[in-house]
Amino acid sequence: MTSKANDHPAWAAPYLARLGVDDPESLGAPSLDTLRRLHRAHVELIAFENFDIQLGRPQGIDPAESIARILAGRGGYCFNLNNAFAELLTVLGYDVTMHRGQINGSVATAKATADEYTTHMALTVLIDGERWSVDVGLANSHHEPIPLREGVHVQGSFRFELRPLPEIGPDAWRFFTDPAQTTFHSMDFTLAPATWEDFESRHVEFSTSPQSPYVMWFELFRRDAGCAEFVLDDEFTRDEGAGRRTTRLLQSAEELFEVATDVFHLDLSDIDDADRAALWDRVQRAGAEWRAKQESAEK
Repeated sequence: MTSKANDHPAWAAPYLARLGVDDPESLGAPSLDTLRRLHRAHVELIAFENFDIQLGRPQGIDPAESIARILAGRGGYCFNLNNAFAELLTVLGYDVTMHRGQINGSVATAKATADEYTTHMALTVLIDGERWSVDVGLANSHHEPIPLREGVHVQGSFRFELRPLPEIGPDAWRFFTDPAQTTFHSMDFTLAPATWEDFESRHVEFSTSPQSPYVMWFELFRRDAGCAEFVLDDEFTRDEGAGRRTTRLLQSAEELFEVATDVFHLDLSDIDDADRAALWDRVQRAGAEWRAKQESAEK
């Protein structure tokens, strides 16, 4: 992982190849257009996924392991995806800063101080004198970088919003996902710099605790210009924004892994038949339990 070609680590070229860049030198100097190109490709081609956590074999989140996962045709969750992308952008010459963030299910669950932000790894990139929110690990949100400016930011059919949080501090911001989305409400983050090691203890909890959402529920996400596609337990949803959403139940382990391969571009060849069957049983039971709770709540 340390040998270099053209002043880039050996892993940079295959990482860029996964993003559709066959000639790294063609990227030229850092630019906003190239940053947008790389960001779009990342969320389209490298999925947010928790297969290994669900299988009880959680991955590490250090940059080397996160990058190795991507080179092997896998994805990960925010601690993997944003960590790996930050490393790639840094190697390519971008001015990247990592930040502590917090996912909110609602405003009521938001933390009172930025010191409590631990559940999301956020990134910003300073380019041409302006700071941009860069996030390839926020599931069904960013398709492209978003300028760190207060107001509404529209990407395709999706409407996002950024607001400063002066009540938290001068460096605190809140990102609101599209109002029609149901996967999360918002993400708070502080512009104070962080390191990937700041997230290690939360990763251990997220990847092993029976109460962790990533242990309890299966998640798989990708974005493109026109839609967000995701699998939550055994339900496959295609969301084109503005209320245009279709959901269907997956019917078998074979269908789940076919969708993961064909739609989400994952190489899952290291998961054997026994693990596939066990994962499907777990996913199907979790989905049935969730639907039963929803039906009970509606009565």
